[in-house]
Amino acid sequence: MNKLTLFITLLTCFVVSSVLQGCTKESTIPADTAKDKELSRIEVVLNDAVSNQDYRLYGIAGRRVVLPGFESENFSQIEKRCGVRLLSGTGDVLKNNKDREERRENYQFALKVNSKLYALCLDNTAK
Repeated sequence: MNKLTLFITLLTCFVVSSVLQGCTKESTIPADTAKDKELSRIEVVLNDAVSNQDYRLYGIAGRRVVLPGFESENFSQIEKRCGVRLLSGTGDVLKNNKDREERRENYQFALKVNSKLYALCLDNTAK
């Protein structure tokens, strides 16, 4: 009886530790899904730009308009050549951490899209 109790106790410990081990591992599904969602958003924007021949760069509103990726460039020349559209929901008022995170995400999105839109703009305005 003592060996049986010891066996059941060890088996129970093994099962419980296996279950707990599975619960502690981080899931990569949400991160991958978010990355895929961002890529599809970028692809949709670029496809729309090509089909509508609208190569305006995305700007972030604030005290002045910021073009992510082109902060050190001449704003008026880029605006004249390609045009600028403001990302909705951007501004210089950040009330909480959620606003800061959204602004960061918008900046990163515009940074990725603007480089591609600028290349398309240069290709199509040079013709």
